[in-house]
Amino acid sequence: MIRLLAGALAASALTAAAAHAQLEEVRVGLVAHDVVDHAEDGPQVSIELLWDTPEFLEPIWSPEPYLYGSFSTQGYTNLVATGLAWDGDITERLELEFSFGISYNDGVDDIVHLPPDDPYRIETASTRALLGSRWLWRTQLGADYMVTERWSAGVYYEHFSHGQILGNGRNQALDEVGVRIGWHFGD
Repeated sequence: MIRLLAGALAASALTAAAAHAQLEEVRVGLVAHDVVDHAEDGPQVSIELLWDTPEFLEPIWSPEPYLYGSFSTQGYTNLVATGLAWDGDITERLELEFSFGISYNDGVDDIVHLPPDDPYRIETASTRALLGSRWLWRTQLGADYMVTERWSAGVYYEHFSHGQILGNGRNQALDEVGVRIGWHFGD
């Protein structure tokens, strides 16, 4: 867990330095974890930082660099991610967002190396998502409503998977659905 948090802080510093951008928004959320397979039921707490779009990203529809963390309240898989988020206004107050990035997790890769009758293997097969890789892609779709000039409330769905690119073999993946509030910094 310490390495995961240290890596998140390092990724945040690198993202901000590389982007030469100002922190634009901080989001905090509550996430329903592993909503498809239910191997790792229980809530997650999430935090997300988004930066202003740096000039060099404007040619690809001005995405915002982000750093994201989803932390288990039940002792299951924790995830940190970094990538790019694109948003578009639907109305003056409602916007949709798509983001794509890469994540690191402290979950269970696989259990095939253990004997079939091993007690840890038997328990883990039914209580943990077997992700196949420490590195996973993260895709996210969300909608946020500007409650005031600074505060937003939103919902989102995210999917974590190695897609047979960042790993091979086992790919149980994780799907999460969350609610979040955001604080937008002013100019």
